[in-house]
Amino acid sequence: MSPRRLWSWLLVAAMALSACTASAPPSPGSAARGGTLIVAWWSEPAGLMPYTVSQLPARILNHFAVEGLIAVSPDGEYQPWLAKQVPTIANGDVRVLPSGKLDVTYRLVAGVTWSDGKALTSDDVKFTWQFVMKEPTVFSRDGYDRIESIDLPDATTAVVHFDSIYAAFLTLFEHVLPRHVLDGVPDVAKTDYARRPIGTGPFRITEFAAGDHLTMERNPAFRRPGVPLLDGIVFRFIPSRATALLQLKAGEVDAMQGLLESDATEIEKSGDVRLAIGSSSRVFRLEFNLAKPGNPADARVPHPILGDITMRHALALATPKKQLIDSILGGKAEIANSILSIGWAAPKDLHQESYDAARAKQILDAAGWTVGRDGVREKGGVRAVLTISAPTNDPARERIEQVLIDEWRGIGVQLTIRNHPTAVLFAIDGPVRQGDFDMDMYAEAILIDPQARMVGRYHTKNIPTPANKVGLNWNRFGTAEVDALLDKAASVVDRPERAAIYRQILMLVNDNYLNVWLYAEQNIDGFRPNVGGYTRSNPWMTFGWDAENWYVRR
Repeated sequence: MSPRRLWSWLLVAAMALSACTASAPPSPGSAARGGTLIVAWWSEPAGLMPYTVSQLPARILNHFAVEGLIAVSPDGEYQPWLAKQVPTIANGDVRVLPSGKLDVTYRLVAGVTWSDGKALTSDDVKFTWQFVMKEPTVFSRDGYDRIESIDLPDATTAVVHFDSIYAAFLTLFEHVLPRHVLDGVPDVAKTDYARRPIGTGPFRITEFAAGDHLTMERNPAFRRPGVPLLDGIVFRFIPSRATALLQLKAGEVDAMQGLLESDATEIEKSGDVRLAIGSSSRVFRLEFNLAKPGNPADARVPHPILGDITMRHALALATPKKQLIDSILGGKAEIANSILSIGWAAPKDLHQESYDAARAKQILDAAGWTVGRDGVREKGGVRAVLTISAPTNDPARERIEQVLIDEWRGIGVQLTIRNHPTAVLFAIDGPVRQGDFDMDMYAEAILIDPQARMVGRYHTKNIPTPANKVGLNWNRFGTAEVDALLDKAASVVDRPERAAIYRQILMLVNDNYLNVWLYAEQNIDGFRPNVGGYTRSNPWMTFGWDAENWYVRR
């Protein structure tokens, strides 16, 4: 891209972004003040340390207490959070230097304090970058590794110097960390902060009782007067989504996050629960491990079964996505075709092949996978026997697994279930990160700018190794072509051009049958009638993004 075109694009984008200011919250009006909200939480995270715990439940819970510099509206517009304004060319806070480097200035809201009473300063922004770069358990450094230095002209200004253009700079600093608490701590995972992080948000986490509950209380130091309205929130850890739903319908809890699409119709008819429904960036998928399972796995040694692209292709063909959606989700979901289902970067014309069990058998026959006496195929002495791993205590996932067992048996592949609690399955020494699994099944949220997560999932540098246990490339797949495309996308600021690069990458992902994209999830949250203040579902932030306005009547 020429310097003139680059500057023109940034100026247009800056003019659009400069109009993005924090939307005014709804007036509390007659909203009740006080009281404690009880939330059924069916997926307990292993911990809450920002940047080191990649599980979505941890990210959601963190955002009640720990804020970042820039937020995103439900419509996908960047908005100031701890920053006073969104950095743009128009307001002078984004500068592209003649050398091709990038400077971004963040101006913090004045007078913000941490929940322990200490002042938030620009030095905390600098410390956050230093933490991400030095802490060995951080799961992604993409973008942060392009920062050369951060200057601090004063206590509320941080000038971030990038070594090159990084198009997704506004997605960085999703959580700002306190230097006065974490600086010099040798092992953050063993600190109280890892389970009760201190933040600047409307609530502060006061208790994390593993296996039972997490308690948050109103942050008296929160910068907006009069909110939050609630005295506190108790997240009650429930063993399964089905049990959580029963408690919500019975009125034993006030709210629940992450209802299934199939639950929505029944609940809407009952009138006992009000639903907040909206689009989600989460795609539910099967993820194939291309490396021979081990603890740890070596990506250079192919999986004896899934290392065969024909086998992966056949499994994709033998997965009845529409049947799963119709029978398990009540037909209230859309078939997915890539990791990106919504947003400016999502390709609209990319399609994974439809269900065709007969063709699956044909290509396995042609590839030399012969059917044995017991109906299980084998090739070169290797039997087509696989395991699938998903989070435990979720009947919907278990029903999907049962359908796969039956369908894949029909093409000569034997599948068994090996589920684990979420905190075990995705732990740093758990089966997925170590590579001791055949395939897993889960969904994840993607930011409005997908660059960091695309790099995490598909760049060779993020294949987990003993030296990099936190890598997110759980397929253990990588090619020089994909790496080059991902590296190129990072510096392309023109969105249509970058979207075209992502489409190339996702075509390669689909052509290699790394995943079976099952369906695009919706955000479905349930609230009892005595709860109010919640507004639109936000696909780019998390459940509770407007929690300071929530209230409960007893």
